[in-house]
Amino acid sequence: MKLSVVSDQHGNIVSITKPGDVGDKVSGIMKAGVEPGKGQTFHEIDLPKELEKVNLLDIHKGYKVDLKKGTLLKG
Repeated sequence: MKLSVVSDQHGNIVSITKPGDVGDKVSGIMKAGVEPGKGQTFHEIDLPKELEKVNLLDIHKGYKVDLKKGTLLKG
């Protein structure tokens, strides 16, 4: 599973989302996106299996983005 993450220049998470799965049927749900602000970067990150059941708010609060590797770091 992938996460869409916006971080600041220090790797702090500004915004985090999981793509929704609406299946084959028309759901009426529009796709939305984010536009990073000045000094922010968009990342598409592979979510590690051990974090798949962790609430996104907990990931937001407890992790940063490794800007060189494009992965999540505890801290």
